[in-house]
Amino acid sequence: MFNDEDLPRHKLPQPFPRKLEGMSVMHMKEYKEELLAEIAKIDAEVEARGGVKAAAEKLFR
Repeated sequence: MFNDEDLPRHKLPQPFPRKLEGMSVMHMKEYKEELLAEIAKIDAEVEARGGVKAAAEKLFR
């Protein structure tokens, strides 16, 4: 019989910002990469929204 408890449990993503105390250097470097990826997503979204705003302003002039 299939039992859900036999399945591996997935770790939930840690929220930002994380506490650095007790974190290894390797984990801090991984965390930094995650932050840089998040910043890149934010920059792309800001850029996309800026283009929409410029198009809307041009339309209503």
